[in-house]
Amino acid sequence: MAAFLLLNNVDKQFPVHRNIFNIFSKSDRFRKVINNISLELGLGEVLVIAGESGSGKTTLAKLIMGSLTPDRGTIYFEGHDIQDLKKKKDFYSMIQMIHQDPYSSLNPYLRVKDIVMEPLKIHDKRLTKEEKMEKVIIALRRTKLEPVEEFLDKYPTMLSGGQRQRVSIARSIVKIPKLIIADEPVSMLDISVRAEILSLLNDLRKSLNISIIYITHDLATSRFIGDKIGIMFAGNIVEYGDIDEVLHNPLHPYTWLLLDAVTFTSNESKFYKTYSGPNISALPLKGCKFYNRCKLAFDDCTNNLRQFNINDRHTVSCFYYKNIATNLR
Repeated sequence: MAAFLLLNNVDKQFPVHRNIFNIFSKSDRFRKVINNISLELGLGEVLVIAGESGSGKTTLAKLIMGSLTPDRGTIYFEGHDIQDLKKKKDFYSMIQMIHQDPYSSLNPYLRVKDIVMEPLKIHDKRLTKEEKMEKVIIALRRTKLEPVEEFLDKYPTMLSGGQRQRVSIARSIVKIPKLIIADEPVSMLDISVRAEILSLLNDLRKSLNISIIYITHDLATSRFIGDKIGIMFAGNIVEYGDIDEVLHNPLHPYTWLLLDAVTFTSNESKFYKTYSGPNISALPLKGCKFYNRCKLAFDDCTNNLRQFNINDRHTVSCFYYKNIATNLR
């Protein structure tokens, strides 16, 4: 399947804000949040981006949406550079976002019908009010908010968390975008409704042929919806490929760490050292950022990170697999 979204060697860094205590520090004045990321997504596919908080997932989403500009590298959408597409108003209707918090992402002073109609008011001003309302009703039906008449005039405060997230989804699909970025869309919902929302997203991408980038820290939900997965740590994609291939045959120690978190494994791992939490200041300055926590680490790991092809469906950025990948070619 041809890629309609393609990232080539994308970097993004931000200035480090200094105070009176570290103003004369010799440390870097910039922190690289996205480091040399390349990936692709086909039309109608779901790409999962998985990693812990602070790994750069949301920054990557903002780069794809065009709200941030990469410092290096290019992002192509349907074969066109996003920096060129951003000059056209239509671009912003082709990519929609579903936010993590269904309670703060909806305006509490607007009724459901007005919330879902917002993209049409911005991008389809030529439509009559009746035509806009017809599209709103179709979107609500597609998100299983029925009977629709009972929801049109309700306010978000009158809805459950799951219903609010369905309204967010209805708003994102009312204009039939080509790409939806779902930023941890079920993490704040009750476990009982998470599967329903993921199933809904899966149904919509099939029926409307929409691609989805699903951002999460939970590998348990990623298997339910994804086609491909990129494991992200400290701004790097450390493992990438078909989701079944990666999750059934995990190679990078950080992928093992995430999988063990899902199963609440407490035994000592042969791949990584246990730690109390992420500490950006403790990350190695050169080479693999997971070096200090990895039990497979050796001298080569202090070199610039490289990607090794294990097969045509699985790559890993880990020097431990350099010789294995070479022998498998």
